[in-house]
Amino acid sequence: MIDFDLTKIPREGICTLPTPIQYMPRLSKYLQDVNVYVKRDDLTGIALGGNKNRKVEYLLGDALKKGADTIITEGTLTSNHCLQAAAGAAKIGLNCEIVLSDAPIGEKIPMNLLFTKLLGIKVHRVKTSAERKTKMLEIASHFEKKGDVPYIIPSGGSDKIGIFGYINFFKEIALQSEKMGINFEYFIHGTGSAGTQAGSIVGKKIFYPNLEVIGINAGYKKEKIVMKIKSIINEFALDNSLNLKINDSEIIVLDDFIGEGYEIISDEILETVRLIANLEGIFLDPVYNVKAMIGLIGLAKKNYFTKGSNILFLHSGGNQAFCHFVEPVLEKLNKNL
Repeated sequence: MIDFDLTKIPREGICTLPTPIQYMPRLSKYLQDVNVYVKRDDLTGIALGGNKNRKVEYLLGDALKKGADTIITEGTLTSNHCLQAAAGAAKIGLNCEIVLSDAPIGEKIPMNLLFTKLLGIKVHRVKTSAERKTKMLEIASHFEKKGDVPYIIPSGGSDKIGIFGYINFFKEIALQSEKMGINFEYFIHGTGSAGTQAGSIVGKKIFYPNLEVIGINAGYKKEKIVMKIKSIINEFALDNSLNLKINDSEIIVLDDFIGEGYEIISDEILETVRLIANLEGIFLDPVYNVKAMIGLIGLAKKNYFTKGSNILFLHSGGNQAFCHFVEPVLEKLNKNL
């Protein structure tokens, strides 16, 4: 095990931690031969909860260390990260502005944007994700000219600082699993902006070495995700003088369960959401968590997991995204009733 002291890293403790690990008995019985547990990172506390709050804790710590007074970040119109970053900044008294893309301007306001507006955050709209970074730099320049100190957070909080959130996550589950007397063999999560998976790979290397981290692609280009994971890990290792020795075989990103594409509500997505709700009383968001669960179920049916193994599934939050898809969801549900 690698010796690494997380307590030395600047952090604003805004989350309610540790989040619980819960056994999913009826899903485990449904799948047979495996034991499924869920890590409830939808219960991190800030805003409407979610896993991005873990990254935001360290990003805000770094921002304060650098004397920042304004946070600038980016995402799609339904971004959970932007809402959590904005709420975290508000909690510690920092200004925040966000850049949102990828939905027609003037379209019905999604739940995340509504709550962001309630926070009094200034929102900048652009048409495509490719325009967001340029817009953030433009905003940062505006603040710098006024004598303010802006701090830019990338999409999803996915960089060499945000990675600490999921390194700490694995320290947390190592302590929890020891207390529970359970050893997890697999960790399943939805992957996209790469920060959660990069942090998970490093975190398991340091605190939980005998674990397979599996990222289920939510609809991005696999090559881009893998490249981003490697980039974040390499920058982190260089900054912290660590020789992590992570092989390509440890970066598992599966494309098999993308379905019809990113943010497309298919019959399979609704069937899986309903299945988990009926079996466990837990709702999964329609973009990331449900894809990860489709992946978990699909892998179990293909006998990918060792018989009797313990699987830890990440619930990363984001259920409010359903509000953005009310009409297509209701249309599909009514057809199937």
